[in-house]
Amino acid sequence: MTVREFLRVMWEGKYFLVASVVLALVAAWVYADRKPEVFEATATVQINTVDPGESGEAATTTSVDSDPRLVEAPGVLEAAAESVAAGVNPRALAAQVSGVFDAGTGVMTITTSAGTPGGAVELANAVASAYVDSLPGVIDDQIAEIDARRDALRGQLEAVDKQVKSAPKDPLAGAERSTIIDQYQTLSASRSTLESIVTPAQVLVPATGSSAVVVGFPRATIVLLGALAGLAIGMGLALARRALDSRLRGRSDAAHAAGVPVLAELYGVSRAAKSYRRTPVLPISSRVASPFTESIRELRTALHVAMQDREHAVVVVTATDPHAPRSFIAANLAASWAMSGRSTVAVSGDLRRPDLEDLLPRPNGPGADPDGLRATQVPNLRFLALHDPTMDPADYLATNRVRATIQAARDAGEVLVIDAPPVLAAADATILGAYADCVVLVATAGRTARSVLSEAAERLRINDVPLTGVALAGVKGDSRMVYASTYGDPVEPDPADLVSDSPARSTDDPDDPDRPDDQAGSGDGAPPAGEDERPRSVRARDAAGTAQAAAPPAPQRPPAFPPTGVQGGPPPARASAEDEVPTPALVAPTIGRLLRAARRA
Repeated sequence: MTVREFLRVMWEGKYFLVASVVLALVAAWVYADRKPEVFEATATVQINTVDPGESGEAATTTSVDSDPRLVEAPGVLEAAAESVAAGVNPRALAAQVSGVFDAGTGVMTITTSAGTPGGAVELANAVASAYVDSLPGVIDDQIAEIDARRDALRGQLEAVDKQVKSAPKDPLAGAERSTIIDQYQTLSASRSTLESIVTPAQVLVPATGSSAVVVGFPRATIVLLGALAGLAIGMGLALARRALDSRLRGRSDAAHAAGVPVLAELYGVSRAAKSYRRTPVLPISSRVASPFTESIRELRTALHVAMQDREHAVVVVTATDPHAPRSFIAANLAASWAMSGRSTVAVSGDLRRPDLEDLLPRPNGPGADPDGLRATQVPNLRFLALHDPTMDPADYLATNRVRATIQAARDAGEVLVIDAPPVLAAADATILGAYADCVVLVATAGRTARSVLSEAAERLRINDVPLTGVALAGVKGDSRMVYASTYGDPVEPDPADLVSDSPARSTDDPDDPDRPDDQAGSGDGAPPAGEDERPRSVRARDAAGTAQAAAPPAPQRPPAFPPTGVQGGPPPARASAEDEVPTPALVAPTIGRLLRAARRA
């Protein structure tokens, strides 16, 4: 998926994006407003140790037990609860207190939480003090544990001594006796070290009001994260909508579903239809370039190539569903062929909804022709209506009478355009398709489902209908299509370009025959006797009209599509300079000379 396609998907799912972002913002705001604020405060405690060499034989590094779980011990929490406030449950404080010990620095960090900054600071300092006060008891417990281990070693040593006395040369008994003695001495040294610790710990940095911080994100961050989450959810919904959407999205979808190429993408069909309802003139016959008219001409060109220069060709325009603008496209396609110089007949083959007749009204003139074809307001375009109220439309279209009528209309014109009902609505389209040389299937992007287009194309193929391609309506145009449709529009000439390139001549000479009238003759400004007294602007306009009438007529441009069956000859010779169409820049000097000659006469 390209960036352009992604942005288009997001634009199509803009309501999902907006709804998701709004709901996420509201939810984030409510959560941030109702979420209770929690503050954390931190106090640090330094654990004292005894290094080697500080106590003689007790040369070992020993300290009080630094297990962080001792911070949450019941005795510590009970003492802290008594100092904070009466009636506080020590078990409830267990969820608000935690400790972390750093073995490298010997620092115990105590963190507490509360609903207010002051409460968090007070609790942190209370727990730190209670923890420091509980460490002497911890040391006593360690000494008691060491004494128990020493007593056990003495019992083992007595048993080994008896074994050595019974077997003095037993090496295992001697080695075991030495190990027991070493362990006993180590425990004794540790006991002496613990007894030498006077102050096991002290509060290093107490908690202060400035150290209390809010736990979690602030309100602005929560709202921003909610907006981003809503945007992500909306984008996901838009992409899921696109993935689950089975409607046609472009040329590639239509070609893949129908199994035939897309002959043309019809831009601005809805806008052209609205313009027709305001002014009942077909857009293609208004001679105003637009994305829609250029798309119709592109469709006509593709069909012209598919017709392979047939002298008489029948084109059936049908659709996948009743919502496609089939009749409007058929009318403009027929008018496009007629305006290209081809004798065209438009046939209303939809007997259930004959909309084509309203799109091609009768001109202000005679009625129907003897052969049943009537004229329209478009030159070279005639209209034929198929109608029999006594029979079912499908049965009537299958009769030999309709076949003969279509054959006669085909012989009467070079191109026969038949407006047929939707393929899946009735069997009429397949019946009329049997009379055609080319069949165009109209589908609407963003509305026609891929499965519907595929089923319609398959039904035509099953009945041996010559499906030429798809005309995809409902395609949104862009600036490139607008530029292509307006390319070649006439540009207003610059007035400076109409000035002759001949050198300026002085008008001060009274004998100059080309001198203007207001500077010739007497100085009173009266025109000479016998001269035309009309204003100069009127005389100049009449002289310009005379010059334009005397100019050779411009050669007519040949039609874009010459009638089929005419043998093409050699390319025409290049027009000489004398045959070129005069431009304003070339005509202006001639008009000036004619005006001066008229004044002299």
